[in-house]
Amino acid sequence: MLNFLSSSNQKQVVGIALTPGIGLEVAVLDASKKTVVNYGQKKVEYNFSTREIQNYDHFKSALRELMAEMKIAPKTQAYMVLPNVYFDFTELPPTVSDIEIKTVLLSQAEEFYLFKKEEPVSGWCEVVNLNSTHQKRIAFSSFQKTVVDEIKDTFLEVGLQLVGLESAYGATLRGLHVAGLLDDIFASNSSWTAMIINTNSFTLFNLDGKNLIDYNEVPLAIKSFSQEEAYQAIVSSAAKLLSGHASSHLFIVSQTDDISANALKRLIQFDYDITAIESNKFAKESLLPVSQASDFNEANSLTPAVLGAAVSKSDFHLVFNVLSDDPSLKQEVYFTTMVGGKLVEVTSDVMNKFLVALGGALAVVLLIPFVLQTVFVQNLESQIGSLNNEIGNLDTQIAAFEKVEAPKEEIDMTSIIDSVANQNVTAISFYDSIATDIPKNVWLTRYYNLGGTSVSIKGVAENIVDIYEYYKYLRAVSPQANIVLKQLEVVTSPDGSKSEDQGGIIGGLEIDSDFDRLYSFEISNVDIKTEDLDKKYAPGNENNILNSAPAVGTEKVEIESTENLAPVK
Repeated sequence: MLNFLSSSNQKQVVGIALTPGIGLEVAVLDASKKTVVNYGQKKVEYNFSTREIQNYDHFKSALRELMAEMKIAPKTQAYMVLPNVYFDFTELPPTVSDIEIKTVLLSQAEEFYLFKKEEPVSGWCEVVNLNSTHQKRIAFSSFQKTVVDEIKDTFLEVGLQLVGLESAYGATLRGLHVAGLLDDIFASNSSWTAMIINTNSFTLFNLDGKNLIDYNEVPLAIKSFSQEEAYQAIVSSAAKLLSGHASSHLFIVSQTDDISANALKRLIQFDYDITAIESNKFAKESLLPVSQASDFNEANSLTPAVLGAAVSKSDFHLVFNVLSDDPSLKQEVYFTTMVGGKLVEVTSDVMNKFLVALGGALAVVLLIPFVLQTVFVQNLESQIGSLNNEIGNLDTQIAAFEKVEAPKEEIDMTSIIDSVANQNVTAISFYDSIATDIPKNVWLTRYYNLGGTSVSIKGVAENIVDIYEYYKYLRAVSPQANIVLKQLEVVTSPDGSKSEDQGGIIGGLEIDSDFDRLYSFEISNVDIKTEDLDKKYAPGNENNILNSAPAVGTEKVEIESTENLAPVK
């Protein structure tokens, strides 16, 4: 159902990353095709001393410009990542609640120098604990609350719906997965290491498959070194850290123009595979194909972080969203649509109410045929009861004949009775079939019996097999009637509209062609058009099932024909 409804302006999550040296990145992905649909960059400065955006007005202007250039609609969901401020691990009892976790993380983060005066906001996820089976291990990332509030206000002003904010670390690891670089590693559950190089540090993440094992951040003022010294400093610092984890693959991601990942790959000592990823001026090609970009040369340097921001929900559950407990995020927007000239958001609550209403409507539609069938059968049974009463009256009159003094000329009562039975055997057999042998998914809408031998039956059914079974049965009970299946057609036309002659099928039941497929049929042994029969036996012209009882005579007793029999509706 959601797939059907999503044809109307499906909302996408736009990935946004602020990367020092590159600036503000915005990417729209088609994750199923592993393609970047649109990409853009704008210069926005980041202050490493205060660990926040240098100028929020510049940030707001750059975001607005990118929205306009990339044609990103208002209220589009966006997920943003920032350079890391504080990242760490902690171990807690397995029964600890989310509120208790938040309190512990707050206390631990406050040991960091920035949070001595600033209140921290943290996002966390549970990771594998190799040291203890009795304690859960939590990895978490923290930002200043003032920074989080400034960014939330900025997104509110530009008209984007901010659904996530986290450190670039987790997003970078997810971005490698989005780019398809980790598929073989996850399939074999191999160990691997990611080295992320920024202007003022480099970081090593050690993982086994999808499980984060360890992390080390090494401060390094790269700009204070000569180029050769900077490379040697990274190689020396990384050597010991790399030897402590038996990785089968190393990913080097450079997000600074001062260090080339490919050059470092040739210098670093590592016995297994190394993949170099340039998210800087050295980039020659993009991690994923880019369909549209404001500058395709800039698109070559797109970071794994912006890919991870655009795909924050995947089977790689390494997410540190500091807004995860924000009440505004609980209401997921499925899509938007125009109602009365206004843009309306369809949320999870609206979808739940719609599905409940739809389920109730379907239940009513499915129940109506059963109710109508019950009423229809009761009507038939009433008419058959009337017919049986008439037959009883006839039996009484025949019995009366037996008490009348026999005339001079003997009356052959056996012949009279046989004649009556023979004249009405076809009509009675058809009435019996109506009462007891209608298949479950067949409904009769008209029944005409002309003279006791000529018959016309109309009805509807859910499938052709039931119509044919009913037809065979009628042929079997009255082979002398020579009935044929004169008509078989679908009740509704291909576009879902009713045919003119099908109005009011089964007591005016409205047929929904999206859900119901009914077939109408006519079984008859007469050439009279059913339209003429409908006019002749319209409700205003209805008579009793049988005419008044025949008169008693000494020479001849007859039962009136059933020509005046009213149609069964």
